[in-house]
Amino acid sequence: MMNLNQKAMLNKQNRSRRKQLLGSFVLLIGCLGTLSGCGPSGPEIGEVSGVVSMGGTPVPGASITFYPVSGRQSFGKSDQEGRYTLEYAQDQPGAVTGQHRVKIMTGGMGAPSMPSGPAESPSKSRSRSKGMEPPKEVTLPEMVTVESGSNEINLDIPSA
Repeated sequence: MMNLNQKAMLNKQNRSRRKQLLGSFVLLIGCLGTLSGCGPSGPEIGEVSGVVSMGGTPVPGASITFYPVSGRQSFGKSDQEGRYTLEYAQDQPGAVTGQHRVKIMTGGMGAPSMPSGPAESPSKSRSRSKGMEPPKEVTLPEMVTVESGSNEINLDIPSA
């Protein structure tokens, strides 16, 4: 049989082992926590910019959407010179790398239109005097490829 001194010594050793195991466990969890941040933070993104044109003429105010085969779409809007830059997320420029279908929306609010001549109907002349034309959505016939890094992708809207 064990005497009281031996029991006390065993209890002390068991507590010491528990503390070592607990310390090792905490250290292991800490290491795993730091490793979890080392993986990829999301899909690979390539920066995309270019010019939207129709028949060689820049198209200002066009809304551009790139739809990837898989992943979230990216958006952009052309400036007065027809230049655009895509945004993948707020404050994150670009688009998912890979193949994309491209849709372009032109016209609508603020898009200038040219008078077609003196024989316009009154309703047409009213809408033209406001400087508006109906929106037009075009899906480009060819898919485009976004690669990692910087991409210059000029978009030409086919004539109707």
